[in-house]
Amino acid sequence: MINENFNNIQIPDGIDSTIENAVLKAVNDKKLRKPKKIKIASIAVSASFAVLFTLGYSNPAFAAKLPIVGSVFESIEKNIYFPGNYSEYSTSVNKSAVSNGIKITMSDILCDGQSLYVTYKVESQTKFNLGDKSLTMDQLMYSAAYEKVSFSNKELDASGVAGLEGKFLDEHTFIGVEKYNLDSLDTSIPDSFDFQVKLSRIGTQDLEKDQLLRGTWAFKVPVKVDKSLNKNIPISDAEANGQKIESISITPFQTMLKTAHSKDDFETIYDKRIYDDKGNELKFDHSSIENGVETSLFATPSKDTKSIRIVIYNGPLKAANSRDPKDLKDIILLDKTVPLN
Repeated sequence: MINENFNNIQIPDGIDSTIENAVLKAVNDKKLRKPKKIKIASIAVSASFAVLFTLGYSNPAFAAKLPIVGSVFESIEKNIYFPGNYSEYSTSVNKSAVSNGIKITMSDILCDGQSLYVTYKVESQTKFNLGDKSLTMDQLMYSAAYEKVSFSNKELDASGVAGLEGKFLDEHTFIGVEKYNLDSLDTSIPDSFDFQVKLSRIGTQDLEKDQLLRGTWAFKVPVKVDKSLNKNIPISDAEANGQKIESISITPFQTMLKTAHSKDDFETIYDKRIYDDKGNELKFDHSSIENGVETSLFATPSKDTKSIRIVIYNGPLKAANSRDPKDLKDIILLDKTVPLN
């Protein structure tokens, strides 16, 4: 279900260990940098691996290398896939859980009404298997028994980056963030709620040595929502060739675009691009579709951007590989410039 190759796996006697390692491998195969061709994120993958965290083991030898608890965002916010001033808006949590020689500290939390961001500090007595990648890896795989919010019974959606996105400080220490897409809950977001997560396994993948570390790390923390960070952009007359722009909302961290398709094309994913008023293309993360409405996430335009151009086109065609929007003119289904002010 998580990977088509699972259908060909032979089940050995040690079935539990084999499945757990195969799942971690499948999630790690999901690339951090998404291609421009939109792919629907697997709900099963999101449900199984949707927890962000960072691990911290209280060893004096590492104390000087670790960031101060509550400042994980400050250490990684400029180098993650969607950079931003997360630390400016986040709240310190500083709660820890220890299991099997691994201490996980939930450091910061941030909710803008569109997404929930959680950072962790992770440190382990056992070295992480980094192989030839040394300390350049920017993801830590994990599995969770649950990750949920108090106002919905739905599983949280962590589509996008697989595992925690961040960095290794040394062979024992990782700091990183997980992002949950609250829009997928399909309900109004309250001004405050409780977030709960229970981590059960963490690990890394090497070409020769996959690593799986077991434990139980559970957290329940209150979250305050800053809805003032989420700006809904008015839009009208944005429909053509069976495509319609339903809504655009922008936070300091990402742009959410919702589009609808005609009934005879209910479950088709179309390629989309967004450009700022200087012609720069906004980085794309991922897309998902439900009931004919497609949600796509892009980077946030710079603060001085006065308008954005949204292009929906029918790919894949050779022209779609071009970065120049002029090359898309023959396959464009909808082209709309939207003022932001």
